[in-house]
Amino acid sequence: MRYLRFESQVPYEGASSRLGIFQIAYRLRDADDTRVHDANEIARLLLWLKTHLHAPEELSLDANKRAICWFKSAAHEPMKRMWHLKAIVEVYGYWISVKKTREPGLIIYEDGWQVAAIPRTRRPN
Repeated sequence: MRYLRFESQVPYEGASSRLGIFQIAYRLRDADDTRVHDANEIARLLLWLKTHLHAPEELSLDANKRAICWFKSAAHEPMKRMWHLKAIVEVYGYWISVKKTREPGLIIYEDGWQVAAIPRTRRPN
């Protein structure tokens, strides 16, 4: 199985990863300089995703603070919305890369569309 993560270039304080697209989208939705039409579209997309994606409780545990979420490649419905969200966010200067992997790390949560995983620690060569 292949997993995808929509990730910004903004560092995620206290973690080795970068902020995901959701954190950036919420910032833009609430920013004063975001055009009303774009803020409304971001809000609509985020509402659909919030309604249809489960927010794993496992992410709130201290032991899982390093965990990040990945979409399964077969998650067609949420992926359509994620690509749309990516396009809007990038208009405002946030580059969103789509990371792909077959090994997201230690999976602590899984459902039909996503996994939450703790990245494996890389060992120096």
